Amino acid sequence: MSISALRTESSTASKAVLSSGVDTLTSLSAALSTAAPYADISSAESAFVAAIGADVEKSNDVVDGLYTIVRDALVAAIGNIRILEKFIGLRVPQMEDGNNFGVTVQMMMAKLLKDKREQLEKSLSETSKYYSSRADAIDKFNHLSNTSKVETSSESTGKSTGGKDGDSNTTSSNTSCETKTSTASDKIDAHRVKALAALDAQMYCDLKFALEGMVDDYLIILDNFEKNMDKLEHPRGKAYGGYGSGGSSMVY
Repeated sequence: MSISALRTESSTASKAVLSSGVDTLTSLSAALSTAAPYADISSAESAFVAAIGADVEKSNDVVDGLYTIVRDALVAAIGNIRILEKFIGLRVPQMEDGNNFGVTVQMMMAKLLKDKREQLEKSLSETSKYYSSRADAIDKFNHLSNTSKVETSSESTGKSTGGKDGDSNTTSSNTSCETKTSTASDKIDAHRVKALAALDAQMYCDLKFALEGMVDDYLIILDNFEKNMDKLEHPRGKAYGGYGSGGSSMVY
């Protein structure tokens, strides 16, 4: 496949991303309003304390649902932004003196895309720590039973001489297993419950803000592309053909 064909393929993919952009934002906004029912962190904490009750090991269904929606949306948005970055990179013309305003527009848009993508990648990375942090918080509850298993194996060998059948060697082995279950307290620590609920509420807000920020950023990207598409696609005009054939396509 030629560079020209790849350039055309990239252009088609980017225009598909842009044409579906409004529908994407609409569906994400609708999903957020359904999956994020609490307007503030204190409401979320109170609801989560009540939901935990006596079963501190059960999952938080609200955060779990939001976690899936947001992280899937982040991955999709990062992928779409990469498609747009490739589109701009492959439309950068050969270096020439003058008539570089369109190239400046491309460079500004490329920086915007890179900055927004890196923010989304950071959100994706940070939210991945939720379940590890939650597991650590649950481990600190003293009322939960702690089960340990100890397995002991022993083996002995012996030798007898002068018997009826002559000398003989004997080997015997023994394995025992002991299971111990213990609890430090029969009472649930109310402060630990609040700490777990606070951790859930913090992640709830982090996920909510991440999706809200992503929707805003995606809208800004769509708006900038709509306003500047002609310069992004044809930085030196539609009649210009210097996109690598007979020369090199270089980023300034």
